[in-house]
Amino acid sequence: MDGHGDGGGQHDSQRYSRRRGCHETSLQCLRLDTFALQQLISFFFVSAPSAKAAQSFVAMPGLTIGDTVPNLELDSTHGKIRIHDFVGDTYVILFSHPGDFTPVCTTELAAMAGYAKEFDKRGVKLLGISCDDVQSHKDWIKDIEAYKPGNRVTYPIMADPSREAIKQLNMVDPDEKDSNGGHLPSRALHIVGPDKKVKLSFLYPSCVGRNMDEVVRAVDALQTAAKHAVATPVNWKPGERVVIPPGVSDDEAKEKFPQGFDTADLPSGKGYLRFTKVG
Repeated sequence: MDGHGDGGGQHDSQRYSRRRGCHETSLQCLRLDTFALQQLISFFFVSAPSAKAAQSFVAMPGLTIGDTVPNLELDSTHGKIRIHDFVGDTYVILFSHPGDFTPVCTTELAAMAGYAKEFDKRGVKLLGISCDDVQSHKDWIKDIEAYKPGNRVTYPIMADPSREAIKQLNMVDPDEKDSNGGHLPSRALHIVGPDKKVKLSFLYPSCVGRNMDEVVRAVDALQTAAKHAVATPVNWKPGERVVIPPGVSDDEAKEKFPQGFDTADLPSGKGYLRFTKVG
């Protein structure tokens, strides 16, 4: 009996120890939850300078593919521009640059001006933005056009001296700052569709210039995919074969693509890689 009683006492002691451990763990979790709650209260009601700051805290990470581009109204080299009105029923290339009178940006905007006719053929408008003011943009355009004679900057460049628009457009460079410590625009580019949604985005650091041929190719790929409900394979260029999406059955593909299609012979035998030609 004593031995059994001693064993029972040990079990009781172990159960008590476990309960005490659980109780202490619960208290620690409660303390952590209380601390987290205090931090949230502190942010939203004490530290946050305004409701706007709280909203930006919640809204991160920002504009991305599939999002509707904000309908901002900004001054530009062509007067006031409201983005949705500017887009209308076309595609728009909305691009930012870190600053006026900077070397890489000067080469880029000159190249963009040179490619303007190619984009126009595709029904695509160009719209630039920077944190400098309109007068600065106009003065800078003289340098751009002098750098590449014949490449006239006919597209508008919006001004965002408050840096608020680039935040909403997710075009802020986390590393590059001006002499006052303010964030500068990144070398970002959004291709916006007629539905005002972002279809594709490029994001480059300030030290790397954009490839305009790739921007043109991306536009061609997006418009081809939208028109024919297909996808484009790696390094695709207009006139080359496209890919039939996996959600389309073979029977549907035969009806949709009467010109026929080829299925790649792969070890899995799943028949998912199908190529066809579209006009």
